[in-house]
Amino acid sequence: MPLIRLETNIIINGEQEIDLAGKLSEIVAEELGKPIEYVMAAVSNCCILLSCDPGSAALVQIMSIGGLNAAVNGSIAVAVSRVLEETLGISSDRIYITFSDISGENWAWQGRTFR
Repeated sequence: MPLIRLETNIIINGEQEIDLAGKLSEIVAEELGKPIEYVMAAVSNCCILLSCDPGSAALVQIMSIGGLNAAVNGSIAVAVSRVLEETLGISSDRIYITFSDISGENWAWQGRTFR
């Protein structure tokens, strides 16, 4: 059950938001080798200051039960940064990406945990 969550201070319209969530979902599914049907993507607007500068910025959080490692995380970071630069004009030095490998007992779906 991978999750990719994007928070940005760029205003995104509804159609662009859905398109961006789809692109991010595809990256995560492909890089983790998991079916896209299990990927959740959340995109939201918020206030972000990076280095006390309110310029264009993004925080991306990626969570998964397994599949994350140094090589995969590096590939995801490159792909996500490229998409955000191409679609929203955010420079990669204004994007933070975090990765969390969550154990199955700490993740629930359909009213039960995965372990």
